[in-house]
Amino acid sequence: MKKKRVAIITPVFNDWISFYKLVKEIDKALAGLSIEVMIIPVDDGSTQPYQEGLFMEEKYRVIRHIEIIHLARNTGHQRAIAIGLSYLESKHKADHIIVMDADGEDRPTDIKALLDRQTTNEIIFAKRGRRKEGSIFQVFNQIYRLLFMILTGKQIPFGNFCIIPGNLLRQVVYLPEIWSHFAAGVLRSGLPQSVVTFNRGERYQGKSKMNFSGLVMHGLSAFSVYTDILSVRMMLLTLIVILATLIGAGSLVYVKYFTPLAIPGWATTVGFGLLVILFQSFLLLLSIAFNVLNSRPMQMYIPAKYYQDFILNVEVCYG
Repeated sequence: MKKKRVAIITPVFNDWISFYKLVKEIDKALAGLSIEVMIIPVDDGSTQPYQEGLFMEEKYRVIRHIEIIHLARNTGHQRAIAIGLSYLESKHKADHIIVMDADGEDRPTDIKALLDRQTTNEIIFAKRGRRKEGSIFQVFNQIYRLLFMILTGKQIPFGNFCIIPGNLLRQVVYLPEIWSHFAAGVLRSGLPQSVVTFNRGERYQGKSKMNFSGLVMHGLSAFSVYTDILSVRMMLLTLIVILATLIGAGSLVYVKYFTPLAIPGWATTVGFGLLVILFQSFLLLLSIAFNVLNSRPMQMYIPAKYYQDFILNVEVCYG
């Protein structure tokens, strides 16, 4: 019986010690399965060099090939994933593709569960169950998810950890949205997908390099996938503000000129403020409309077509 080919894509930035441990944990977790594993780490412009020959003397049970993609510069976590998937689709064949982090928080033991669950033609994402982050991070994470649901009408309860059927990979790498945010891009695509819950694992070493600015940018990248929907909702909100302002201004005029009611002295100030709000809302509405129209003719950035521009070299370090 032919063994299934499993490819694992993981971005790495300087954390080669964790990656080395990840490889060992993957081989241990999947030992005994009738599969052949290829691991493709994407070196996202690391400033700390990879130790050559690190894997040459190892004897793995299911891992057959390790191939490092060295990028010419740091592109960020999401784009590194998009480049890795595009490279895999162009150069190799796989029955199942796993996307995961290399720091241990995506547990190698959960890969088997993902493989067991992928019985249909769908992408399966891993949702976080028990989390170990600090309370401040969790508060901001909940705020982000709530805003995302309100502004886009979608829920995004999962991260990058997922399994992709080999026959869907080509469709995934032709999604322009994954260049900004992998999970949100796949969610937006409408490709068949489901969610399974796993607990977060312990980091192999150190602390997360993601700072507050990075977290904010990560959230904004997810929102950028839904720019058109956000624009329409912002336009509707602006129209509501304009309508409410007109009603307020009309009420002041009606009371002043068509009723015997007394108008307080601050009514003039309120009226002037309403006019300012009306003018600014109108300018905002025009700005959003023109930005939407301006973005329509722009060429979409498709990872499968342009990923090679970011690859410095490819290094086979095992197999």
